[in-house]
This record gives sequence, C-alpha cells and structure tokens, in this order.
Amino acid sequence: MPSSPRLSVLRAHGDAARELSARAGEAATATCAQALRWWLVATMLLLALLCHPGRGDAQLIETTENRIEYQDGGFDLAASFDFDLPPALEDALHKGISLYFVVEFQLTRPRWYWFDDKPVNTTRSVRLSYQPLTRQYRVSTGGLQLPFTRLKSALQFIQQVRGWRVFERNAVKPGETYQAQVRMRLDLSQLPKPFQINAVNTREWNLSSEWRHFNYTVPTNPEAQPVVPIAPPSPPLSPPASPPASSVPPASLPSSPSPGSSPAPASVPASASAPAASNSDARTPFSQTVSTVLSPSQLVQPSASQP
Repeated sequence: MPSSPRLSVLRAHGDAARELSARAGEAATATCAQALRWWLVATMLLLALLCHPGRGDAQLIETTENRIEYQDGGFDLAASFDFDLPPALEDALHKGISLYFVVEFQLTRPRWYWFDDKPVNTTRSVRLSYQPLTRQYRVSTGGLQLPFTRLKSALQFIQQVRGWRVFERNAVKPGETYQAQVRMRLDLSQLPKPFQINAVNTREWNLSSEWRHFNYTVPTNPEAQPVVPIAPPSPPLSPPASPPASSVPPASLPSSPSPGSSPAPASVPASASAPAASNSDARTPFSQTVSTVLSPSQLVQPSASQP
C-alpha cells in the first residue's frame, strides 16, 4: 500500500493532466468556432455578390439633357433620358404590375472648412400602369393622369422632364456656384414583395442611370431680361404712278351723207396705217376704234327710193 506522500504526488499529476486536456479541448473548440465564423462570412459575401449584380450588369438609362431654368420666382429642372423597357418589365406591366420611375435631384455646395452644404435634395415619382379593359397606358405624376394608346408614347412622356420646380430662390445664394446631380431609376421598393425578391436576382429589373453632375451658378438678378432693340418702322411705300393719258385726239365721226349721195368710205384709223415696228407710239383705244369703224350712220343707210 503506497504511503500518503506517494498518493499526493499521484493525485497532483492526475489533476495536471486533466487541466491540460481541458485546455487543449478549449483551444480546439475555439479554433473550430473561428473557422466556422470565417466560413459563414465568406458564404454571406458570396451570396451578396450573386444576389446583387454589379453596376455593369444593370440596365443603364442614358441622360441626354439636363439644365436649370428660372421661372416665376423659382428654378425648374429640364432633363431628358433615353431607355428601352426590357421584356420582363413589359410583361409584368401587361399583367397589372405598376412601375414607378423616380427622378432624383441634389444640389451641393462644396466647403473646404466643413462638410458639403446640401440645400436641395428632392425626388419625383412617376407611375406607369396598364388598363386591360380599355387597352390604355396611364402615366400618373402628382395629380396629373394622362392616357396613352401606345407604350412608346407613354415612355417618351416619362423620359422628358419639364417644368419640375426643384428649389426656390431663397434656398440658394445669388452668385454662388453649386454642383447639381440628376439621375433616374426604377423604384423596386414600390413593387409587390414577390416581385421585389425576383427583381434582386434578375438583371433586367435593375433599371437605373448614373449620377449626372454639372455646375450651376445662381444668377444675381434672374428677373433681368436682355433688352432687344426695336427697329424703327419702315416708311410707307408710295403708290405707283398712274400712266399718262393718251394725247391722241379721238377720231372724228363722219357726218351722215345726204340723200342721194354715195356713202363715204369709212375712215381708217391712224393706228392701222402705222408700221408694226412702232410699238412705242400711242395707239387709239379699242373702244374708240370700234365706234369709228362701225358707226351707226354707216350701218343704217337710207335708200334713194324712200321719200
């Protein structure tokens, strides 16, 4: 039978072995947990890349025009976009799903001493729907609703942004230069939930444009309009001069012959004897020539046998 010191030594060695084995198990468990966490993070990143396509996979909307105009005490945005509706969106539209297109506008003024000033950040939503009974497309924005018989006409109306009041005069400082940003996108959050899940995994549903940047300097006096000089009125045109009256005296009518005398030969007008080349000479009017040749006294001749 071992003595008591021997038993204490054996007990000490057994406790140390158990402690070492416990520490080794904890280390192995920690290593496995860390490996599992890294695997989960890598899996989530891979799923995120697969579910959210990059910018190159999205259907891009081209921005063809953008400018700011001053109208009635405020500033309006005029912009133009160009895109075609993918077949998947057109099919969903004909099945009764409304599409919402959002135009976003931001106005930023850079500041070197602090964060950039963003006095304007506004959006405009346009709803496109299809009515199967009337076979018409409807475009709704604000309180305005317009029907269209063709999808192309409805898309052309959506692509043209005119008269949209983006900010008032008191929101900006005259003479300051701001950086404006405009873009259009399809709002996926307005779709039904099943279509939102499908839109995340489908390339054709990611319809968006790039941010279009341009600088705009606020005019100091926007009400001043350039004065257009008015040309003096032109003098009235003088009426054309009347042609001079003919100086040729009218041909004298022949006197009626007495009874028993032979009729005098008709007098030939002077214009008949003039040569044809003298066109510049004055001629006798046509009515006067006829009255001279065909005189009543020559047409009706009294006979000599009448008393």
